Amino acid sequence: EFIADMGRSEKLREENRALKDEIAQMRFKEENYYQEIVSSYQKLEEMLEFKEKHSYDLLPAQVIAYPSYSYFKTVFINRGEKEGIEKDLVVVNSQGLVGRIVEVYPHQAKVLLILDERSKVGVRDQESRDVAILQGKGEKGVCELKYLLNKVSIEPGDRVITSGLGGIFPEGILVGKVSYVRKNPRRLFQEVEVVPSVDFGKLEELFIIKK
Repeated sequence: EFIADMGRSEKLREENRALKDEIAQMRFKEENYYQEIVSSYQKLEEMLEFKEKHSYDLLPAQVIAYPSYSYFKTVFINRGEKEGIEKDLVVVNSQGLVGRIVEVYPHQAKVLLILDERSKVGVRDQESRDVAILQGKGEKGVCELKYLLNKVSIEPGDRVITSGLGGIFPEGILVGKVSYVRKNPRRLFQEVEVVPSVDFGKLEELFIIKK
């Protein structure tokens, strides 16, 4: 009888452990589900606010894949030729400029991010009003301003926006802020780095600016 009681006690302990594990899993799922709902709601609010502020014809899209190789800064989105997507359409999110479409498939498209070294965007310093070319620096996670003469007054903290020059990117989209300026008297152009306003590590919901 003593052995039988021990067996029953052990069985009860196992059942209690299993029940506690099940309750812990349920709580974990509920908390994650709640957090995901809150996060989705906040993102939706940001997207609606962005859409209200701009007069562009915007098509919502979602990031569906990142290439496994990290040298090229690109992402794939869930919109393609069947949805009226064309090459060189501009992609943004509520934080600012993301990039442009470089390849189009029936229901997908590849977006070249402004971080990519192949990306070149006509931009303007919002404070000094000087124009430059923004080029990505790849793995460094920043961009640089090209062809700014040493005599041009650029300061860290200056906001950088698209200039509208070049015919692809509309004017006035936020790109980022100047983070580094170095003038070398031996060179014609100064070195300027820009930290993008977009958090490229958390790309999810995007907008395509339709022509």
